[in-house]
Amino acid sequence: MLRRLALLLLACALVALAWPAHAWTEHRITGDEVRLELDPAGVATIEHRLAVRLNGSEPQRALRLQGVDPDAAPLPNAFVVPAAEALGNSLASAVPLKLTLVEGARAGEDGAAAPPAEVDARELELAIDDDKGILRGAYVFVFRYRTDLKGRGLVRREGAMLLAEWRGPSLGVGLDNLRTVWRLPPAPTAPRASEPTDDGDASGFLSEVRRAADGDEIELLRTYAPEGTRVLWMVRADPRAIEGLAGPVDAAVPTVFVLTSIKESVSRRALHLAAALLFVAVAGLVGAKAREVRRLAEAARATMPPVVPLHAALRSALAGLGFAAGAWLELVSDRPVEGALAVLGATLLAAHGVAKVDATAALRGPGRWLAVSEREALVELPHARGVWFDIGSRGGKLLFALSVLPFVALATWLARRASHQALLVALDAVVLLAIFGTGRPCALPADLASEPAPFYKKLVAKLRKRQGSDSLRLVPRVRIPLGEVDADELRLLVVPRLPLRGFASIEVAMTYAIGLGARVGMPEILLRVVAGSPCDQALASLSRRARITPGRKADERVFAFTPRLPTIAMTSEIVLALASRVTDTQAARAEGTRVVTPDAAPRPRSKVRAA
Repeated sequence: MLRRLALLLLACALVALAWPAHAWTEHRITGDEVRLELDPAGVATIEHRLAVRLNGSEPQRALRLQGVDPDAAPLPNAFVVPAAEALGNSLASAVPLKLTLVEGARAGEDGAAAPPAEVDARELELAIDDDKGILRGAYVFVFRYRTDLKGRGLVRREGAMLLAEWRGPSLGVGLDNLRTVWRLPPAPTAPRASEPTDDGDASGFLSEVRRAADGDEIELLRTYAPEGTRVLWMVRADPRAIEGLAGPVDAAVPTVFVLTSIKESVSRRALHLAAALLFVAVAGLVGAKAREVRRLAEAARATMPPVVPLHAALRSALAGLGFAAGAWLELVSDRPVEGALAVLGATLLAAHGVAKVDATAALRGPGRWLAVSEREALVELPHARGVWFDIGSRGGKLLFALSVLPFVALATWLARRASHQALLVALDAVVLLAIFGTGRPCALPADLASEPAPFYKKLVAKLRKRQGSDSLRLVPRVRIPLGEVDADELRLLVVPRLPLRGFASIEVAMTYAIGLGARVGMPEILLRVVAGSPCDQALASLSRRARITPGRKADERVFAFTPRLPTIAMTSEIVLALASRVTDTQAARAEGTRVVTPDAAPRPRSKVRAA
């Protein structure tokens, strides 16, 4: 009995000792929206809307905010309200707050000194002025205080601009999308965000400027703030917004990151001259490009219309005007969207579309085919001469490099002063791609008498590497129109040495598909046989894989094949497969001649042009 009584007393003692542990409170900050209003004297009124989630079994009676400005002077009318009522702008359940600034620098938990950014920081106690406190749930703490940013050296003149900075409190947790709105006195020049470069975190800043007659607002958004970080918010503004800062620049003031745009360092007359030079340069390039495209298209008996169908002179003037206006809007007027649209319009005015072949050029009269030597026919194409606005020509590469050099120089110069404007300058170089990348000679109809030569030369080398290739004769042939002296087409003739009776020829021809940037060569293999001959009968199994058309003679049939891909490897395999089909194997064995064989049977497409 005594033993049971002792155990009961021990259990009661343990419960009594643990009873106070059931009472606990916990809070977690989930967001902080700050509005900082700077008056002409450089004194800032800072308003916090601190979102906090409370948990625990006991009411919360106070909250401490670490890392507040050392000279913070709390203002009245602070309160805490449930988050649901805060969204509806209701103060029905609001509870007043009593603000107290705790003196002394904050040290680390282990007794170490505070970080450099927090040496002068203080703690602000938010005491709930109600005996009941507040229970668990989501709340918004609204409070204000003042701090003299100018007196602390946080509002100062740097070069031609005013730099204002403020470091927020330490919220103790990592948060997304922290927002701070600066309200500045009215000034002729709009304020701009200034992203700190010595911040250890790589998260980015976004900004939006709103101008009004009574003042300017710039909203800053930081995408992420790590745990324990006191975020540094910086803006640059017109020094005339703050009293005593509109005088001449002090030589002792550091001039790092002095500029935020071109107009702060360049006179108005120089800007007008630069805009005029841009107009002349772009209009001249577009006009010269139009003349070159017209000359090359007439030589190819085709037309290459511009994307915007206007006269060349009017189109050049509009392109130059649009590009100069776009650059002015982006770099001087701080209207990047309108400026980008103007540059886009100039780019469309400078671009050329797909070439159109002259209908009369597609028709050709009778002619005769002549065999020529490989040395005469299969030669490399010469470099184009007199072509200065094609990125593929030597002159075009040189002129393009000279044209893009000013963009690179200006973007590099702006990179450390106004990174957003440096990006705009780099993107504006797209107008050069429209000038040098469209309307190219390689997008015009090809000269069939010379263009296929490099392809045939590689095809001949590929065929001669195969065993038994000595049983094939490879002969280039050109077509000479009647009454002309210049050829209008080049083909490669492939003939087995011992063909079946009724065989005429195997011809490799080239056609070209014209696109926006360049033309694409597509090889065709034409097998000519006499209808009803043994050679025609040997090709009966291939009739389903080819397009059969009439030939040049009444009794001739043509089997037309196109590779699945326009490559030399696939073309050579089709040629070898057809050559093996039309070779008289019995006669070859009798003579001891080795017959060339393909790696695989041909599986070509059936859509080809007529032979």
